[in-house]
Amino acid sequence: MKPAVGVLLLVASIHAAKLPPSFKKCNRKDPNLNQCILKASEDGLRQLTKPFPSIGLPNFDPLEVTELTIGAGSDAVVNLEQKFKDCKLYGIDKTTFSKFEADFPNKNFKIVGVIPEIKMLCQYELSGKVLLLPVVGQGPSTIILKSVKVALDAPFEEIPKDGKTYFKFSVTNFSLDPEVISFDFENLFNGDKTLGDNINKVLNDNNKEVFADVKDGYEKGIGLILEKILNSMFTKVSIEEAYD
Repeated sequence: MKPAVGVLLLVASIHAAKLPPSFKKCNRKDPNLNQCILKASEDGLRQLTKPFPSIGLPNFDPLEVTELTIGAGSDAVVNLEQKFKDCKLYGIDKTTFSKFEADFPNKNFKIVGVIPEIKMLCQYELSGKVLLLPVVGQGPSTIILKSVKVALDAPFEEIPKDGKTYFKFSVTNFSLDPEVISFDFENLFNGDKTLGDNINKVLNDNNKEVFADVKDGYEKGIGLILEKILNSMFTKVSIEEAYD
């Protein structure tokens, strides 16, 4: 099932936008282009503690996500539909890239990196089973992923418009591999603390198995969020402007 996602993006002028002076540019003819883009991307992320409306980039500290729906797992471990709304994601701006391959002839970007910690604060609705135990509830939730290895492919089209060329990205093969996962769902079972504490304990005692079973949904959901953000920016900032 394709996850439902929503992210708060910024509406800017439809006219071609200039990169803010604080954002580094790279030249496509640079023999060290990949290293330049890697450094420029890290530097740009660090600046996203505030929004940049002129180029359609939201604040990443936190990144506000209006909705994210994760379908039920595929086996007996987790058969649990997770609906999140009004989310705040902290930590993505701290990503460190270890690899950035910009393949302009074949129209694809490959990116590999590590996020020290992603903290996801949301209002949730859960319904289903965990390890055959029935689970239901709604309320505040905190999910924390630590030492998260991430990788993605971002093939693109080049869209000509008004004498300029723009990227249109499709984020594919996004992977999310945390070393540590913790879950805290408040108000499970309509506020029954004993049952709620027991389910949270089961989730955390089996966190690797639980996450592995719903990992695909999280990867697709966050991948779509990143795709929306990339396209929000690069429908405004031309390739000629970003890579002069």
